[in-house]
Amino acid sequence: MNNQKYWQTKNLEAIKQRISWVYEQPDGIIFSQPSGIHFLTIKKIKFIIQLVLVEQVTLKMNWVQSILNLDNPTYLIFPYTQAMMLALVWNSQPQKIYIAGFGGGSIPQVFHHYFPDTIIECAEVDASILSIAQKFFGVELNDRLKVKIQDGREYLEQQDRDNLYDIMMIDVAFGNGYMSYNLATKEFYELCDRHLSKSGVIIVNTLNSNDFEAEYIKTIKTVFPSIYICHTTGKNTIIIGTRSYPVNKAEIREKAQFIQDYHQFSFPLVDRANEIKMIDELSNLNLDQVSILQDTASPANYFDSWLF
Repeated sequence: MNNQKYWQTKNLEAIKQRISWVYEQPDGIIFSQPSGIHFLTIKKIKFIIQLVLVEQVTLKMNWVQSILNLDNPTYLIFPYTQAMMLALVWNSQPQKIYIAGFGGGSIPQVFHHYFPDTIIECAEVDASILSIAQKFFGVELNDRLKVKIQDGREYLEQQDRDNLYDIMMIDVAFGNGYMSYNLATKEFYELCDRHLSKSGVIIVNTLNSNDFEAEYIKTIKTVFPSIYICHTTGKNTIIIGTRSYPVNKAEIREKAQFIQDYHQFSFPLVDRANEIKMIDELSNLNLDQVSILQDTASPANYFDSWLF
């Protein structure tokens, strides 16, 4: 067994050990605490645990923010999280990754597991969510997996100009479909571009229930000329942006297959690659008719989810 495989075997054992106590809990709600207008709630269903945002007034439980298979903690269950790993098609050996939005830490933990030499820096606004990720999802922070309790844009603004990332992920969509406006504008993506390595890729999770999909795509395209779209079954729209030459769909599938086989991912990366569309295939978007999102010109009907 080579050193990497040995490390991964020991790491998986360590994760399972950290969550073994959760396995022994009864099914149902095993934890809940107020945060903002929600209760952050942990629900267990056999070998699955979910971090659910429950509205305090209506007690609606229809927004699962994070999910974990206790039997297979490095399996990404949500199709959108699988789709975000397609960033590897454009940069297969990232040395440094930035993720805005931590949640249960599923994606950071997968990167930490499969890329033992990669540094993952994350920004998360809610300290309560981070403590839940550590307690219930087996996340352990260290020199390679770091989380700062801070707004994702503020974090980047405070980095040195020479702090460059090979992959940047923006995963801050809320249950109501919106992401904070300051993480959706042209100026924000210009900031991201300044902190991307030459072969870097940015990947953005949006929810297509908010009617701003076209604006998001057009705004990102003003900074990153090569754009790829992945609509997943979970009603997410994943937007991938690069400055590199365009890659056709056959090449994307071929690279995804290689990555899947090389790392022996237990989740179906190739299935998500098959869902990728080029921007010219999305004629219904009418990009000419929508505005570019800018710091100084927030649309009147844009709901800033930080304020709700």
